[in-house]
Amino acid sequence: MEFDQKLEDDSEHFWKVEADDHEFWDAYIASRPNYSQAFYQIIHDYHCKHSSDRDLAHDVGCGTGRVAAELATYYTHVVASDVDADHLTVAKTYLTAVSGKISYAHSKAEDLASYHPESSVDLIATAETVVFIDTDAGLASFSKILKPGGTFAAWFYGRPTFSDRALFTAAQPILDKIMDRSWTTVIGRKDSGPKRALGFKRCADAMESWLDFLPFPQETWTDVQRYKWNTHGKLAFFGETACGYKVRPVSNIADGEKVVVKEDLDFWKNEWNVAEVKKYFRVLFPGFRKAIGEDDAVTNGLFEELGEAMGGERKQFTWPCALVLATRR
Repeated sequence: MEFDQKLEDDSEHFWKVEADDHEFWDAYIASRPNYSQAFYQIIHDYHCKHSSDRDLAHDVGCGTGRVAAELATYYTHVVASDVDADHLTVAKTYLTAVSGKISYAHSKAEDLASYHPESSVDLIATAETVVFIDTDAGLASFSKILKPGGTFAAWFYGRPTFSDRALFTAAQPILDKIMDRSWTTVIGRKDSGPKRALGFKRCADAMESWLDFLPFPQETWTDVQRYKWNTHGKLAFFGETACGYKVRPVSNIADGEKVVVKEDLDFWKNEWNVAEVKKYFRVLFPGFRKAIGEDDAVTNGLFEELGEAMGGERKQFTWPCALVLATRR
């Protein structure tokens, strides 16, 4: 998982969890949506339309390495990078089955041009990361290392969303209150300084934009495609309620770009009971447990209310998601 340097300038590293905290990482992976083969196929088909090369892919902000593992089935070699060395250690633990095809880089996304030769990478994938990257510096780095015809693929998913319409009406507002209260606690900490707050605001603007903030100048990029699933849900993990400032979405969609909006209530579907929802929140982001704790009476009351709304049963969830694809000229 990548993050903006601004977020750690004046507080402890919020994203930090030790690599040997296996209980956390196992729960973290188990609570994430499973990217479907159909989703990866969209990216693969797009790349094949522009290039037959599948020599080298790069997973930016690799976290636990799930995307790198999938890329290894398509590409001869994969580089997995992350700004956090512990995340790379975790990824190595979970990627033993494909270890011979993956190498690792401890690097910020903005600095990858110093790691790869120019025009050497066939595909760059970045999942749950791009909103934390300095946009101009990151895209400049990516465009430098991609081959002509190479693919940039960025995606971001948001809050778990009830698939059932009645539950979406009755229970989703409760889940959203838990999310907002959790992030209000994190963002509003007494040790938060102005640079950290600015970083969170920039992330909030980017999430609220459904990745439309990403600009692709036509002299550098071509065939830009923007996909959005389940826009009735919230892509942003935190917004004005948690941040305390005005969130301003940005659109850099240019003429000729393809925009596809889909509603698919089975998209990356999973089923949870309220205990599993609570587990999801406990490992939502590295550092969440320490920042929030488990003794907040209001949050616990909201979980009780959510459990009642769910009828004590497991219910299906889907995910709002945005995917952006672009080809290097």
